[in-house]
Amino acid sequence: MNKYKIFNFILGVVLIGTIFSCSEEKSIYETGPKVISMVEKDDSNEIEIVVDPARQNKVELQAEVDQISAYGIVVGVEPNSTLVDEYNEKHQTNYLALPPSSYNIDVAEFIFPKYTNLSSHVNISFTSGDMQNGVKYLLPIQMTVASGDENASINTNKDVIYLIVSKLPPPKLIHLKDVELTTEIGPGKKNWFAAYATNSEGGHTFTVEEAAEQSHMMDFALVRHGSNIKLHPSIIGWQHGGDYQRYIWPYTIGFEKLTMITNMNRLYPTSMFEEIQTTEDIVEKIVELTATGYNFPVADRMTSHNLQSQITGDSRVLIQGWGPRIGQNNHYSFLLIKEVTPTTDGNYKVVFDIKFTEVDARTEAASTSGQNVVIDNPGYDPSNEIVEYKGVELTTEIGPGKKNWFSAYASPDMVAFTQEEARSKSNMMDFAPVVHSGDEVRLYSAIIGYSHPDYKERVAPYVNGFQRLTYTMLGGRRPGNADETLPEHYDSVTDVSSMNQLVKNYWNTYSYPSANRMNTDKLIKDYVGIMAWGHTIGINNKFGVFIVRDIQPTTNGNYKVVLDIKVPKSNARISNNGSMVTNPDF
Repeated sequence: MNKYKIFNFILGVVLIGTIFSCSEEKSIYETGPKVISMVEKDDSNEIEIVVDPARQNKVELQAEVDQISAYGIVVGVEPNSTLVDEYNEKHQTNYLALPPSSYNIDVAEFIFPKYTNLSSHVNISFTSGDMQNGVKYLLPIQMTVASGDENASINTNKDVIYLIVSKLPPPKLIHLKDVELTTEIGPGKKNWFAAYATNSEGGHTFTVEEAAEQSHMMDFALVRHGSNIKLHPSIIGWQHGGDYQRYIWPYTIGFEKLTMITNMNRLYPTSMFEEIQTTEDIVEKIVELTATGYNFPVADRMTSHNLQSQITGDSRVLIQGWGPRIGQNNHYSFLLIKEVTPTTDGNYKVVFDIKFTEVDARTEAASTSGQNVVIDNPGYDPSNEIVEYKGVELTTEIGPGKKNWFSAYASPDMVAFTQEEARSKSNMMDFAPVVHSGDEVRLYSAIIGYSHPDYKERVAPYVNGFQRLTYTMLGGRRPGNADETLPEHYDSVTDVSSMNQLVKNYWNTYSYPSANRMNTDKLIKDYVGIMAWGHTIGINNKFGVFIVRDIQPTTNGNYKVVLDIKVPKSNARISNNGSMVTNPDF
C-alpha cells in the first residue's frame, strides 16, 4: 500500500468516526432531558433594586439550561404576587407586593437559540410610580412554561427570582426662569447655558471666555447657524463637520473639552411644561412620550429647531437629554421658549424657562467608564504661543538637496525637507510647492491626489514613497472679496488668540473652520494664506498663516518660493492626524 492509499484509508476512518460521533451527539441534543434554571447572582435568587425617581431604571434577567438543545427553546416569565406572603413567612419580612404601576416587563420571555446554554435577557423597567418612601416591596418573577423542545423542563427549585425594590427620595426639581442667551459674541454677551455649573455671579449663563474655563460642563449655546437660530452643544462640529463646524467654532474658541447634550426632534405645547412639577414627573412624562413613538432614551439629535421660525403658537417646549454615551440618555430637561427677539447685525436674543433634576447629570455622565459625551477638543491650545519661521525656501525641483516640503512639527531642527527626507516623516508633512500649470505655482497638501484624482499626476512625484498622505487645509487669497488675505493680516498674528481672531473675521464670508481646500491659489509676492489642521478633512481647528516673500523661476520650468510662516507652538499636527490616510501606492 503506497503512502497516498494509507492517507486515504486513515482519512476515511476519521470521517466515519466523526459521522458516528456527530450522530450520537445530535441524538443527545434532540432526545436528552434539559433542565432550565434562573441565573442567580452570587448564589442568591434575590436582587435588590433601588429605584431612582429621577431616571429610568432597568434590570436584566437570564436563564440557563444544563444540556444544550438541537431546537430553539422559549420560556415564558410572569410576575407572581401570590408568592409574596410565602416569602415573607419564610424570611420573617413584611415586604409589600410591588404595585403594577411601578414596573413593566419590556421583554417577557427567555429565548435559547439552538445549541446555546444561556438565554436572551428578560428586561424589566421600574419607575417610582405608587411606591412610598421608606417602604420595601417584593416582585417575584417566575418562569412559567417552556416550549420548543419536548424534553425541556423548568427547575422548580430555581424558577423564581425575587426582586426586592425600594426607592430613593426624589431629588429636587430645579426651575430656572427667564434665562437669557444671545448669539452675539463679545464681552458680557452670554452665549452658553450650563445646568450644573455657575458663573462668578452664581448664574447659569456664560460668555465664550467664561465658558472656556468650564468647557467640560457646558450644555448648549445659542448659535447663528447661517440664517437660522439654533441651540448647539459644543461637540456638534467635531461630530458632524460642515456648517456645524463652521457655525459652532467661534463659540468654542479656547474650549479644552467638547460636550454633548441631545435636543429631541419634537416640539410640545406650553401646557406640558406646567405639568412637570417634580422630578418624578419628568421620568413619567418621558415614558409616556416614548410610548407614543419617539424613542427618547436613544435619540442622538444634537441641534434644536430653528427657533425664530419653528417655535410658534403654543408649540414652544423642547426636551433635552444627558447620558454617558451618544444615543444613550438617562436624564432630561424641559425647556420653554418664551421669547425670540432680533437684536443687531443679524443676532438674536432668546429667553426661556428650564426644568431639570438637581442630580448633576453632566458630571455623572463624564464619570462613567467608556463615556463619549465629554471629549478632548483637538483645537485646544494651552500655550497660546505662535512660532514664526522666516525665509523658508522651497523649490518645485525634486532631487538631492532640493527642499520641497514644509513641515511645522516633524523635526525640532528643520522645517524644510527634500522629497527623500520627507518620505521617512510623511505622516508629518504639511505642503509642497507644485507647478500647477504654465507659470502657476501652488502649494499642495500631500493628500490632494488621493482626494481629487485630477491632481494626482502633478503631486505624484512629490509623494512618491510616502507611506502616509496628510491633509492640511490651504486657504486661497480670494482677491476682490471681503475676506481677501492681505499682508497686514499676516502682521496682525502675534499669538494663537490673534490667529483665531483673524479666522473669525472671515467667518461670515469664508469658512476656514470647515473648508476642505487642499491647494492654494496662484502664488505671487505678498500673497497671504491660511493653513489649518483638522482631525478629519473639512473639520479644521488649529490654524496658521503664511506670506509669500518671493517667488522666482529657476531652471527647466521650476520655481523657488520663499515664505514666512506662523504656526501654533504646540504640535497641531499630532492631535489632528485623524485626517491622514495610508498611501495606496506605497
